[in-house]
Amino acid sequence: MKKIFTLVIVSFLSALAVQAQSLKVTKTDGSVVTYNASDISKIEFLPSETPSQPKLIHEFAGYLTVKNRVLDNQRFDTGAKIKVLQDGGKFLAEFSDTQWGTGSFVITMANHAINGTGKMKIANPKAGGAMNEYDATMSGSMTEIKISIPSLMGGTDITWHYAEASAASKVAGNYTGTTSLKIGEMPGSYTSPTVGYKVTANEDGSINVTTSEEKYTGVPMVGNLTIGTYTVKNLAYDKATNSFSRDYSSDDLKVYLKSEGGLMSLNKDYAFESPSKIIVKLDENGTLTITNSYKLTHMPLPISATYTGKKAK
Repeated sequence: MKKIFTLVIVSFLSALAVQAQSLKVTKTDGSVVTYNASDISKIEFLPSETPSQPKLIHEFAGYLTVKNRVLDNQRFDTGAKIKVLQDGGKFLAEFSDTQWGTGSFVITMANHAINGTGKMKIANPKAGGAMNEYDATMSGSMTEIKISIPSLMGGTDITWHYAEASAASKVAGNYTGTTSLKIGEMPGSYTSPTVGYKVTANEDGSINVTTSEEKYTGVPMVGNLTIGTYTVKNLAYDKATNSFSRDYSSDDLKVYLKSEGGLMSLNKDYAFESPSKIIVKLDENGTLTITNSYKLTHMPLPISATYTGKKAK
């Protein structure tokens, strides 16, 4: 409800009737407007008008695939959104993503096709996250829109895909947590705290898991143990168990191990061999559990590692 400030000027007009026959108003631009006092019954001070805001027509969420000289249609499930708005006779599209920034475009829509030009603002990791602005174009349909940025990394295409959130997109992210390590049938377990794991989603609905470097102390035979980082790719989703898994025994994957202060000296890469299997599951509370049981070439005992973490904020 508008607030209207009304000045009652009965006494003021009475004075005008005696002393003057008109009211002169000088505007800020220097122009002068004169009114007959007899024509004025009241003066109202109204609030300034608020400019009309663009009207939201549609808002959709989806995932991205990005292609340039470094990325080959890599998928990003980071909550990308497209908004379509109408501002008078003009249509606008707004893009937003937690990793690939924001964009604003003036678009045309005809025969279910979208075309437009605008600007993208993307954080530069080499400049402390400062936002760089790029000229960009937009084209496609409301289920698949390509944003082309010619001056970003020699040419970058960001394609937004409309889709329901997949199991892979829900689990994708960076996690911090703890790994508990058990060696063979030896009693006790060993802990590596503050461990970061990365889970990425693939186009086919599978995921990749990148482990962190982990350090353990007081491990029998080896003393202090460092286990290097490695990536297990293409973990397939099982709807029945709501988990991702892969037997990576034959993936020709290796991991670096280093020991200090023990009877065994370790300081090289070791190949994974059978049995080596990883299982990933995200519960309803957002806790990620990774069970990784494996055996390494020339190592007599199998290793079982359980990682528990939450998405990093």
